[in-house]
Amino acid sequence: MSSQRKEVLYSIGLGILLMIGAISIQSVLQSIPAIYLIVKYGLKELPAKIVALEVKYPLIYAIYIGTIAGVMQELFKYLAVELKPKVFAFWIGIGFSVVDISVLSIDVAIIKVFTIFVLLNVIVSLSFHSGTAMMLKYGRLANSKYLFLSITIILHSFIDGGLVFLDILSILVKPAVINYYINIYWSIVMLISVSVLILGWIFINRVQDKPNIYGQTSQF
Repeated sequence: MSSQRKEVLYSIGLGILLMIGAISIQSVLQSIPAIYLIVKYGLKELPAKIVALEVKYPLIYAIYIGTIAGVMQELFKYLAVELKPKVFAFWIGIGFSVVDISVLSIDVAIIKVFTIFVLLNVIVSLSFHSGTAMMLKYGRLANSKYLFLSITIILHSFIDGGLVFLDILSILVKPAVINYYINIYWSIVMLISVSVLILGWIFINRVQDKPNIYGQTSQF
């Protein structure tokens, strides 16, 4: 196996490892409202209380869940791209999407329902994670890391938070209405994901890797 192929596999593995770390912390933080409700009302009352909380504060709850996901995953992704040359940023993003798709596959296996939205989730995950990884690497090399980190967090938060909001909305409105919003949401998310992938690829090819301690840049 060539050294470049090994580095690609290492980069995917690095993405997988750090995505698992991000999701682990993310899950704990997103569970804080549920933990609070358990402490206050007991485990038996949790299902009813969590639904009541979502219905009473749908937008705030969606923003909270989405922001936690965006912050944790994009911070860990930034850490990952810091560790490898720019040519491997795309593959680090693929590693992140591997975990994302694996979690989705488990959910699908549990509910035993496969819809077009599952396929859309896979496409969005592959394009968004790889695209944002390249954007984050570009931001680091172009001395604009805080700007691009903020952009990726906001976009990620919108995608995840929007999905949570749609789930809550499905409880509150008629099926015909929710289908309308679902179509709008997925149209916007697909546009964001494909745009991020294209822009990430353009940006990453505009900069050179900074020299390492030996004054060398990646030769791949």
